[in-house]
Amino acid sequence: MAEKSPLVWTHRNSPTADRRGTTFVRRGIRARQTEWKALAPWMRYRERVRAATIALKDPLLGWESAASELGLPVFGEPRHVHVFAEIAGHSYRQGDVLTHTGVDGREEIRINGVRVTTLVDTVIDLIRVLPLAFGVAVIDAALRQGATPAELADRLRTQRNPRGRARAWDALRRADARAESAFESVSRVLIALLGFEDPELQRAFLLEGRVRRPDFYWPSVGIAGDSDGDEKYFRGDILEAQERIRDQRRRDIELQAVVRRSVHWEWPDAMDPARLERILVTAGVPRIRPADPHVVAAIANGSRTLRTRRT
Repeated sequence: MAEKSPLVWTHRNSPTADRRGTTFVRRGIRARQTEWKALAPWMRYRERVRAATIALKDPLLGWESAASELGLPVFGEPRHVHVFAEIAGHSYRQGDVLTHTGVDGREEIRINGVRVTTLVDTVIDLIRVLPLAFGVAVIDAALRQGATPAELADRLRTQRNPRGRARAWDALRRADARAESAFESVSRVLIALLGFEDPELQRAFLLEGRVRRPDFYWPSVGIAGDSDGDEKYFRGDILEAQERIRDQRRRDIELQAVVRRSVHWEWPDAMDPARLERILVTAGVPRIRPADPHVVAAIANGSRTLRTRRT
């Protein structure tokens, strides 16, 4: 079922009564305040992007703005609505709209009547600027949608823009479509950067007539690991979410027959690598090399996002 948008349209001379209980999004567009505050940051961003496409003249969305329409992960609530213009000169900002220019053109498609850069172009633009772990998550999601490592590498190789090229190649080398969520992708990168032994991904165990797949499995020590992001449970009907949680508990009990230990972590743990490190060390996951001194930079995205709003 499609989600109902909280956006409402108002005339600038609308009476105060028409604006009561709403919050400003952009000129002529407000949102029902209660519903707006209840949105996850990336969902609030998507509504801001949709509002901008109404105000702008058929813009070509790129970067996180295109990602929000293409179904790629968006982390937090980005500061800007990103559009691309094939004109010479420097990028410029007007309000929360950042217009990018560049020597490399972009291919485009339309989604629900909105122009967006293609999946490949969007991924390449993002992995040049996102921190490493988030860039890998974007690539993994694109691979699950049908993009191939070869076409992504080819697009990066043929572009003239040097910005973020080394970071982008590093992200491409770490990509793996077996990750089933952005949080799994982020966790996998952090596990590697923290110096832990590489786990098997989505190892299948046949238990009680059902296949059970922990996100990560370290066969050398018999430890299963799961990254429990909220999005794994709370998209859709609340009864469905409750059943998924019950299934997770049943799975953990069944896994006890074949693994020595199960360990779980959540988004706040991964966003503080020292916490994730302690969880894995305490569980007994082997460390095979020193931690990368730049591990925090792999998730440092504050320059591109707004501060988290309390809801």
